[in-house]
Amino acid sequence: MCTVQFRTCDAVLFDLDGVLVDSNPVYERHWHVWAKQHGVSFDHIAAVHHGRPARQTIRLVAPHLDAELEACLYNDRVAADNDVKGVGAYEGVPELLRALHSQYWAIVTSAQRELALRFLQRLDLPAPSVLVTSDDVVNGKPSPDPYLKAASGLGRDPRRCVVIEDAPAGIAAAKAAGAFVVAIPATNPPDMLHEADALVSCIANLSIIQTEAGLTVSWAS
Repeated sequence: MCTVQFRTCDAVLFDLDGVLVDSNPVYERHWHVWAKQHGVSFDHIAAVHHGRPARQTIRLVAPHLDAELEACLYNDRVAADNDVKGVGAYEGVPELLRALHSQYWAIVTSAQRELALRFLQRLDLPAPSVLVTSDDVVNGKPSPDPYLKAASGLGRDPRRCVVIEDAPAGIAAAKAAGAFVVAIPATNPPDMLHEADALVSCIANLSIIQTEAGLTVSWAS
């Protein structure tokens, strides 16, 4: 039997890739190329890259390389790639975002700003008033800095925010910021998301209702 759970909050902070947008085809295409060039196991990359800036992924999988340089080269190649074949918004996302007032939500992503905005534009999704990308923080996920910056940009206490995430690094960042975390197993299996406060099978099963007192986020478990 399904049980409906809910959480009241002042704002919802969404990850982008793996939560709102299925962009895995683009990133994995370029990680495959990078892995082959540097003799690194793609499986190792696939296990850690979700939710992390490229420089942090490279530090984990190839500590002998110059992570800053390699990340710049990787990001430049991704940014120059106009092939968004296979990229799409998850079911229910357009309706969910368009129903929310701009003061109640933000996007926090490890993608570069240019790429994040391109995905939103190509998929006809609304761009939030607060968009925190890898270009906006020194320390990306799993550091709490991206989520702290987003909450601050909305004028909200991060402890009164709900974060929607799909990756362990993002969950760690949100928890460190003090937020309540709902995880979606889009890019990682449920057992890797156990640090989240709640798990929902897909974002289409998430409901967000605006009231005068703020937001109520509900899901079935």
